[in-house]
Amino acid sequence: MEIKFPRWHAGAVVVIAILMCSAQTPFAIAQDKAAATASAAAAQAPEPLEEDELEILVARIALYPDELVAVISEASLYPLQIVEANRFLDQVAKKPGLKPKESWDGSVISLLNYPDIVKMMSDDLEWTQALGDALTYQQKDVLVAIQQLRDTAVAKGVIKSDDKIKVVEENDNVVIRSASAETIYVPRYEPQMLYATDYPVAPISYYPAPYPSY
Repeated sequence: MEIKFPRWHAGAVVVIAILMCSAQTPFAIAQDKAAATASAAAAQAPEPLEEDELEILVARIALYPDELVAVISEASLYPLQIVEANRFLDQVAKKPGLKPKESWDGSVISLLNYPDIVKMMSDDLEWTQALGDALTYQQKDVLVAIQQLRDTAVAKGVIKSDDKIKVVEENDNVVIRSASAETIYVPRYEPQMLYATDYPVAPISYYPAPYPSY
């Protein structure tokens, strides 16, 4: 999948690529949104997820480039908008002139570049809500889980630098970045092989189809 990343998000990409390496301030873009959600929520916080539960939760996105992980993380705080975005993508195929709602969060609009991800998050709202809750109440634990899965992926040869992504180690953390400043390729892999014992291991592939940039 070849995607032109929206220009307005370029500054956020740089910030996230740096802050993803710090356990003190994970997912900077999502952090302010999560804090606001937490302060506004009247409901009691859900039970914290255990380490293995967090790894299963984030495995499906753990090997995505950091900037895309950040956008997905922020968008997970708006599950109803994700559902609307999925419906919009169905409609825009028949009516190309349709525009996204101005009331949608910028992260949700950015995800329109990735229909497969929008559909996954809309079809599995339980997962989307669980990720949003984990980011709201267990941000540091989420980042730790992602790093552990990335360590496993590197050790097993699942992911490595190529012409589409760059995999580097910074401050003892595995950082995944797009090889291009303008194009983001989305890895395709079986999440189970990152955490399930004896699950067949295979290198990642990529979504092939290009999508328009909003």
